[in-house]
Amino acid sequence: MAWRRISICIQLTVFIQLCNCSIDSCPTPCSCFPLQTRGLIVNCSSRHLKDVPDLPVITVQLYLQNNLITSVSPGAFDHLVSLQEVDVSGNPWHCDCQLLYLKSWFDSIPVQKNPENLRCATPNIVSMKPFQNLTGNDMIPCRRTWPIKCKKFFIRDLYMIGLAVLVLVLMSYVVRMARKLACRVAVSTSSRHKKTSNESYKSK
Repeated sequence: MAWRRISICIQLTVFIQLCNCSIDSCPTPCSCFPLQTRGLIVNCSSRHLKDVPDLPVITVQLYLQNNLITSVSPGAFDHLVSLQEVDVSGNPWHCDCQLLYLKSWFDSIPVQKNPENLRCATPNIVSMKPFQNLTGNDMIPCRRTWPIKCKKFFIRDLYMIGLAVLVLVLMSYVVRMARKLACRVAVSTSSRHKKTSNESYKSK
């Protein structure tokens, strides 16, 4: 019994320390509450936020509704592997190509959400349109140049393809020359055999 009580006390101490560390990592404008099992409830609703704050990894329930957020940076929610519930409604979302990340993230995550309350605010052509009815054709296309790294990789691939084509051409040329040489050797060998056989026939 004594060891059992000591084990329970140790578990409670570790849990309290984890909760304290998690609350310490809570974003400044938000309120965080530890769950009984594990993880945090992060409440950032109605805080006049214009951007998504740095969220703790162990966020289980996230509330970002009724703020001034218009877009989300790509990858902003990718680290929330324990997320089970999210609400980002009531924000003036600008539904252009930069919002594709949020839409694809919403469509792919198996969490509790309310997409019917998630609507576009701007531009006018999609104003008040629900996210779930939004398509790629509705969003204003973005014209972006390739990053420098992508250009470098593309140029490198072109060089590799050109080198491979050159090697194939050279190999085909070598094969053709080898065949011609083999034919010449075969013809010369056969002519020598014929000449030798004729000489032997005459000598007889």
